[in-house]
Amino acid sequence: MKFLNKRKILCLSPHPDDIEYGALGSMLKFKDTKFEILVLSNGGDFDKSSGVIRENECLKIWDSLENVNGSFINKRFVKEASEDEWVSEIEEKYNINNFDCILTTTKCDSHFEHRMVNHITYALSRTSNCGIISYKTPSTLETWIPNYYINIDDWINRKINFLHEFKTQLNKKSGGKVYFEKETILSFHRNYISTKIGANFVETFKIIRSFE
Repeated sequence: MKFLNKRKILCLSPHPDDIEYGALGSMLKFKDTKFEILVLSNGGDFDKSSGVIRENECLKIWDSLENVNGSFINKRFVKEASEDEWVSEIEEKYNINNFDCILTTTKCDSHFEHRMVNHITYALSRTSNCGIISYKTPSTLETWIPNYYINIDDWINRKINFLHEFKTQLNKKSGGKVYFEKETILSFHRNYISTKIGANFVETFKIIRSFE
């Protein structure tokens, strides 16, 4: 089974754990789709958990999934580079035409680096038939309206276990995040519309454009 019938997807993650929080259940579910993750920084500014440890937490998850591969740009922050520098660096690393679509953060987000990555995505796909799909993160604003819902009832517990591999985000000494606690994760994946059709836990996306 494939994610939206896509063979290969480039997943842009501003920071370690963004794409995992937003789309790991779909990666677990759609084993016939290859997910190539690119993490653009090792964390946010003023975040005590930023660093190599967070990258290693990502690696531990990626190594557990046959259809997931990942790499890092190794910049401290997304804001370190301009948009055109980011586009150039990513295009040097990947041929965008090799991907069916790009999974990216939303433009409706309280984190400015997430908004930057969303904007970069449009420049990356400007001359290709690569689709664009945005995914929800804990900092996504309520004004963002998804139009694609993935039922992950059978994968939610495994996803939680993987997210708890981000020990830095659970450790209060390093500024642990409440959204990594189990009940918050469960709440993040609940959607009223989806519960009416029997899906208790979903990942939500917005299809910006998709080519078949």
